[in-house]
Amino acid sequence: MTTPLADVLAAVPSLNQPGEPFAFAAEGDTIVGSWDIVKATSLYPTELTSIDRDYRITVTFDIAKDTYDFNEVHTATTTSVDADSAGFQKSFFSGKTSSKEFSFELGGINKTDDGVSIKPVAYSFSTKRIKEPLFTFLEQHGWRRRKGLLGGLFNR
Repeated sequence: MTTPLADVLAAVPSLNQPGEPFAFAAEGDTIVGSWDIVKATSLYPTELTSIDRDYRITVTFDIAKDTYDFNEVHTATTTSVDADSAGFQKSFFSGKTSSKEFSFELGGINKTDDGVSIKPVAYSFSTKRIKEPLFTFLEQHGWRRRKGLLGGLFNR
């Protein structure tokens, strides 16, 4: 039996676990998971580099069919400035994806949300890490993932 949407939304805070870099919240009739992957500035002797990466997953519901669907948004912004040039790059993705990333940057002085240090900036990100607890939670409450056209044809 499917748990009523209002009860599922009221239980969303139970998804938030200490030590995890992401958080879930009920926003209207949706569930939103967000992950501030990295926000850092590296100060090299002759160069300034800044990186900001974020991820957001939004789950919507079809109450009549007891199903849910989701959309993911990835954003990344990188800026760099040195004595001779300046650069800016922004990327944006919206849709469904599965990705895994790891980054490690050596050298310089790094400023993050935790403060300033000479430690390297390192981060890892996996969509599975945030989606798995969310989808398990929904399935435990009787909600099924909506199948797209090809998923319905091939029973995926």
